[in-house]
Amino acid sequence: MEIGLGVFSGECLPSEGKTHTQVIADSVEQARLAEQVGLDAVWITEHHFLDSGYVGSVLPYAAAMAARTERITIGVSVALGPLHDPVRLAEDAAFVDVLSGGRFALGLGLGYRDVEYDGLGTTRKERAGRMEELCTLLRQAWGDGPLDFDGRHFRRKGMEVFPKPVRAGGVPLLMGGYAPPALDRTARHADAFIMDGGTDSAVFGKQGHNRDLFDRVAAGVATYREALARHGRDSARPNFYLTLGGFLSPDGADAAWDQLAEAYMFTRRVYGDWYGLPADAYADWYPDRMSPEEHARRRSEVWLGTPEDLVPQFERLRAVVGDGLHVMFRCKYPGIPDAATRRSIELLGQVRAHFGA
Repeated sequence: MEIGLGVFSGECLPSEGKTHTQVIADSVEQARLAEQVGLDAVWITEHHFLDSGYVGSVLPYAAAMAARTERITIGVSVALGPLHDPVRLAEDAAFVDVLSGGRFALGLGLGYRDVEYDGLGTTRKERAGRMEELCTLLRQAWGDGPLDFDGRHFRRKGMEVFPKPVRAGGVPLLMGGYAPPALDRTARHADAFIMDGGTDSAVFGKQGHNRDLFDRVAAGVATYREALARHGRDSARPNFYLTLGGFLSPDGADAAWDQLAEAYMFTRRVYGDWYGLPADAYADWYPDRMSPEEHARRRSEVWLGTPEDLVPQFERLRAVVGDGLHVMFRCKYPGIPDAATRRSIELLGQVRAHFGA
């Protein structure tokens, strides 16, 4: 089992009292710390047109982290694939892979915000078709010889992309999603599936809360295995990536929640807006307005405590998924002071050390 650190969004909140430059610089140093404490990867995420400064330029962000590290995987989870030109994305991803010495991984997702599609010149109704063609073109671009592709959305012929990625076969492709067509697409095109354990996409837009994580993971693994088998691929040991939120504190779960609550509920309000909940449904999603029952429910959506508290949870996840599990553990949130984030990263490193090489 592997444990990576997520997610780096580059956001800068007024409560931090820092410039955006300082926040980005802190995040690059946090990536270095993740490497130093033995984590397997750091993960960057993409969104656009948000006044928090959410980073849309994920490949340059990855390059900055690659240049400051030596061992750790630098990953994007996820790039919004249909918003990208496939040749430009292939070139940029290959460059980061070369810069890092073969340590880059590219996760892809469809996205769902109309403002992003409008702002970048396409529409949501084309996203599935664009994603299919994007994956084919990425594989072609990272292989030998000129491109030769004539699709509905993209036509590229005669040019060859350089430099090539370090690894044979190109940059590892991961794919996110939750609906059966997304898992089927992953089984056909990608090297691994990314499940969003942090926001339960199937129900969040209706109820604003997550269902039981372990039940969802078991169902996701089963569906992914079925899709792999259907397409003649190895389903015995699937590469299964899981995003998961939480925070670590040497003083236990209550102290961890005290540090996380404001930042976590900020993300819930953002997702409430993105998922189309009525504004009054999330108007009181602030820690000082929430009932004890709501605090308890929100705390159940994240993993909190000391390394000793979290290790049994990770062991339970591994029992459900198997050895192909990689947890993208999110203890990097906008608005949390750098010192607290760094302490959580250090403690996450202790969790990773429990599982050995």
